[in-house]
Amino acid sequence: MDEWWEILSVFLFSTIKFFFGGVPLALGYNFSHLESIFVTSAGGCTGVAFFVSASDRLIAYFKKSAAQKRLNNPNLPPKKKFTRTNRVIIGVKRRFGLWGFSMIVPFLIPIPLGCFLAVRYFDHKIKIMSALFVSVVFWAVVGAFLYKPLFDAIRNFIP
Repeated sequence: MDEWWEILSVFLFSTIKFFFGGVPLALGYNFSHLESIFVTSAGGCTGVAFFVSASDRLIAYFKKSAAQKRLNNPNLPPKKKFTRTNRVIIGVKRRFGLWGFSMIVPFLIPIPLGCFLAVRYFDHKIKIMSALFVSVVFWAVVGAFLYKPLFDAIRNFIP
């Protein structure tokens, strides 16, 4: 029964924080390479599917509430269009495109935030999900083979 809780915790943690969360947790539980890749990939892909579909609704809600706020209070100053964050995001979008952005998401950015930004700045949800799925599986394989020797060395060092 303990084994199922380990699998479930790795799966759920991988839906949110992937490379620095789910993959080390799987190897910390002493999963094999294949088990680690399978469970973390399944969790990451489930997270991508859920958060891409939820992001669409969240963006629609934000647009509706912003329009309602402007309607109720027409004296609000106009919102800044070009902030530093927007410039960075647009720079990444133009320079690397969807595939470059999707390769960054599981590695550096939590999956919910990455999915929200991808839906916000790129078109075609199917392409977004496909790119993020490929990226999640890629980083699961890389993480399993990078972290495993590190965890084995730590286990051998600690008596």
